[in-house]
Amino acid sequence: MPSKTITKTTIKENDIQLLLSCLSPVKNPQTIQQIKTLSQGDTDWATLIQLAKKHKVGPLFYNQLSNLAIETVPTSLQDAFRQYSQTMAGRNLFVTFELTRLLLLMAENGIDTLPYKGPVLAQTIYKTLSLRVFSDLDIVIQPQDIYAVEQLLIAEGYRPYYGKKSRTELAAHMKSAAEHTYDFYHDSKQVFIEVHWRFWPKTFSSVNPSHIWYRRQTATVAGKTVSTLMIEDYLIILCMHGSRHVWQRLSWLCDIAILLHNYPDLDWQQVMEQAHGWGVHRMLCLGLYLAHTWLNAPLPESIIQQLAEPTLPALAAQVEYQAFQAGQHPKTFLATTQYQLQVRERWQDKGAYMLSFIRWLLKGCPSTAD
Repeated sequence: MPSKTITKTTIKENDIQLLLSCLSPVKNPQTIQQIKTLSQGDTDWATLIQLAKKHKVGPLFYNQLSNLAIETVPTSLQDAFRQYSQTMAGRNLFVTFELTRLLLLMAENGIDTLPYKGPVLAQTIYKTLSLRVFSDLDIVIQPQDIYAVEQLLIAEGYRPYYGKKSRTELAAHMKSAAEHTYDFYHDSKQVFIEVHWRFWPKTFSSVNPSHIWYRRQTATVAGKTVSTLMIEDYLIILCMHGSRHVWQRLSWLCDIAILLHNYPDLDWQQVMEQAHGWGVHRMLCLGLYLAHTWLNAPLPESIIQQLAEPTLPALAAQVEYQAFQAGQHPKTFLATTQYQLQVRERWQDKGAYMLSFIRWLLKGCPSTAD
């Protein structure tokens, strides 16, 4: 569980413990009793529900409360929270059908795809579409298919979100180490699509879809068969994604915890060897450490022993600060820079981050560096 430093934030410690207990996939008698006891305390329900929504875990939080302690929530908030969860479930279903429709069109046009995150992640890991919040769609393609995908999406009513690019501009965009997506938006459907040719910018990692394309698996989503990541690859990539963004959303930790709970027979030797080979063992271990200590995610004893790496508590403290700290502060910016260097284990990756960071400073960019 997070340390006592959470009492320095605007969220009460017991309320955070209640939220994390509800988000844990492990519902043993001890956890159930803890939820019931904490929910009967002096809970600031309005603030706690808002925190759950901020971290994109509202439906999951509501689901657990409705099963165990909904009577402790004020009636007015119960109704609003229920309506929110139902609205999100309906939206998820709509977005899922849009994804499967587009994937079918792409397949009919000879475009090979790998959807990940969003509906595919929800169905693969949570075994349901209703408990995970998602709003955009992530579709990985082969780089040579980018022009065909652009034409198809425009024909389906989508527009390039940042403006249409000429072939020369798009080619330059794809060659940039800082870019990894071409984004589209449908104004009436309010669906945002990130078309990936890489999982993330090269400034973050050189790991790209070609490394795992050949070992994709299939999943059934909304009655349709789609490609998806092998579960061991999913675990590593989700830990990389969360680590890249300082685990700013509890939903990303829930992904890890629920994956570990629902897939107890992971090939851990393959996971660890792959993470070492990609130079992301520390990012993997950070995700496992947080999921295990915050959400009680199950792990083999041999893996728990590997989480004794001395850098992990300091990294986890920074994640905790950003997860529960209200507002932004100069300390957050400086600590994030330190975190980004510390979470990388190879000197070449630290150097790539620093070069990206320096370029960002020189440009005066308002967003954070990779």
